[in-house]
Amino acid sequence: MFKVRAIQQSLVTSLGFFLIPALAQAESIKLVIQEFAPFTYTDPKTAEIKGFLVDKVIEIMKRAGETPSVTSTSLARGLNATMNEENTCLFGFRRTPERESFYKWVGPLTTDNWVLYTRKDDTRVLKHVEDAKPYAIGSYRNAATGVQLTEQGYHIVFAGEDEENPRLLINKRIDYWIVSELHGMYIAAQQGFAKDIVPAIKYKNIELNMLCNVHMDKQRIELFNKINKNIDNDGTMDKILRKNGIK
Repeated sequence: MFKVRAIQQSLVTSLGFFLIPALAQAESIKLVIQEFAPFTYTDPKTAEIKGFLVDKVIEIMKRAGETPSVTSTSLARGLNATMNEENTCLFGFRRTPERESFYKWVGPLTTDNWVLYTRKDDTRVLKHVEDAKPYAIGSYRNAATGVQLTEQGYHIVFAGEDEENPRLLINKRIDYWIVSELHGMYIAAQQGFAKDIVPAIKYKNIELNMLCNVHMDKQRIELFNKINKNIDNDGTMDKILRKNGIK
């Protein structure tokens, strides 16, 4: 795993990939994550940046001969840094029409099942996602899903951080919480609410990608996308998921 303090740590390049000289000499990449366990997160005990998507992106970088740094920040700061700082990439995010032209894209890295969580003692039954429109649905600031649902007429309540939503749900400040099923249950478990919430209905599967500064070299992006597909097809991704207890 990469530690936050291990900036510019050398990666082993023993896999024997042939690198185009221009790529080999390119400026080092700055990788940015937001706290989105178990996909991407900082271990509070060791300060290591972990997660199964971190493992995959580091494998992509290793096979490409890159020596990246990895840091964690908020979504807003990460998007801003990726938009304005060359050779910067943020990963674990949706590819939306609003974001499309502002970045270059690698992925999809994985798919993420999103649900509406509710309180275990809530007796309401949702047959369709649209049935939740009259109710308060928790999301968080700058979340693409929350923004899109607001535009579709849903009553979205934006918290400052997603970590606020389990308590808001349990305390009946919101009726539902729209979130990644894996991430939502991870947060709820950390706060002691895992047994108090259940999925009310599935929303959709969402593809998660890596978005990079729009000026990043095209050859680099093409190489990353090629390696990403290879990792999915050669069994490496299955090993990463098993290592992280996801599969």
